[in-house]
Amino acid sequence: MLNKEWPIDKLLLFTILQLVGFGTVMMYSASSHLAETKFDNHLHYFLKHAKWILIGILSYQIFSRIKYQQIKNVIPFFTIMTWFIIILAFYLNPTNKPSRWLIIAGVNWMTTSDLARIMLIIYTSYFIDRYTKELSDYKFMLMKFTPVPMVTLILILLQPDLSSTIIIGAIIFFMLFIAKTCYKYLLILIFSALIIFSYKITTTNYMANRLSTWIFSHSNQHEQIMDNQQEKALMALGSGGWIGKGLGNSTLKEGYLPAAHTDYILPIIGEEYGFYGIAYLFFIFISIFHLGIQVVKITPDRFSMFLSLGIVINIIFYFLINVAYVLGYAPNTGLSLPFISYGGSNTIFTLIGIGLLINISRKSINSNRAL
Repeated sequence: MLNKEWPIDKLLLFTILQLVGFGTVMMYSASSHLAETKFDNHLHYFLKHAKWILIGILSYQIFSRIKYQQIKNVIPFFTIMTWFIIILAFYLNPTNKPSRWLIIAGVNWMTTSDLARIMLIIYTSYFIDRYTKELSDYKFMLMKFTPVPMVTLILILLQPDLSSTIIIGAIIFFMLFIAKTCYKYLLILIFSALIIFSYKITTTNYMANRLSTWIFSHSNQHEQIMDNQQEKALMALGSGGWIGKGLGNSTLKEGYLPAAHTDYILPIIGEEYGFYGIAYLFFIFISIFHLGIQVVKITPDRFSMFLSLGIVINIIFYFLINVAYVLGYAPNTGLSLPFISYGGSNTIFTLIGIGLLINISRKSINSNRAL
């Protein structure tokens, strides 16, 4: 039982602020050389990242204070708006860019899957809360629950964004599993996902090549080599030793490691801060997980419980998957490291999630005190 006087919301906020601060420093370190080379301004990526963090903090302030229970009243509007934005991205994007970004007048406004992710977490929490007794009826689940996530995930898959489709699907699946949804329904979801994802991978050349490269890199066929990014990522991590080379002293970020400030920022942390830097990062994410689960435990209702659970799962899944593919334990997915990687909408929507989580924490503590 959590001590009623324990300021869990403040501990969680302090932990997040540590991560945001550390991430901003590392993003600048990882991006400065590329920014200087490409834009003749070493602060180019840093200033854009700082702008996104500021927007994220303002969004956090809003969502940490709203009456989050009222979100349930706007779920139909939120769902339709999300679908509209995803579809709009298909028509507004230039032909030479992927459809996963909403680009208006040449400005990248958001990665649409980030909006879809938070929408589906909220929708699933609402559905679990409202239809608790019907979760054991697989026919009801197929007819009433499936359409919204199915349409949303298919739209993301068509962008194409397989990795986001898989991880968002995994988050929703885990929430349904914890809610003790009918096993027959969950098995149908797994079987359907395997068929759809297998077809998408085998019919998309770059996806098939990425998967085959990863598989062969772990086989005994020595003529096959590891994915170039993963190979260089391991070199960077290994060269950092215990204490690292020092902030700003990474070698591989100087054009040798693609996406050093985005997907592959973890190796730069390892090269500059060594084992202790990586251990600190793991400690921070473990702390977020621990504090998040404490919030889940004290929630007064199922909507709050599953909303907070979905937010925590979202952050931890993204962290673990990023670590997994950087170390070569998963195919290269291109997913960001939360609060660390360069990327606007991911940072903003993750901070919105944190705002909701802290909001739930405060309301739950006050509710328990009132009892």
